[in-house]
Amino acid sequence: MKQLTMVDKKNKVLNAASILKSIGHPIRVEIILALSQRLHMNVTELSDFLGIEQPVMSLHLSILRKKKIITSIKEGTRSVYKIQNNSIKQIIRIIYYSKSNN
Repeated sequence: MKQLTMVDKKNKVLNAASILKSIGHPIRVEIILALSQRLHMNVTELSDFLGIEQPVMSLHLSILRKKKIITSIKEGTRSVYKIQNNSIKQIIRIIYYSKSNN
């Protein structure tokens, strides 16, 4: 197994911190939880399901998409979103459903 250099380790730490920061907003946690319950949803479905205005929803979806936490697929004129990074889904679900969170 190849040993990581100090620069590689630092980059991995910075990347991990960046991902955690990107999921560290309550709306983004709700989006990840909603998408973990369903295979995919479009912006309107997510907005209605979570009671969040569509422009606000689009902003948060964009942040999650840039970090490759979710992905979008075009279905006709609509974009459908689904979780791309299953590790993030697992992390959020573990924290959300943990006994210390109740």
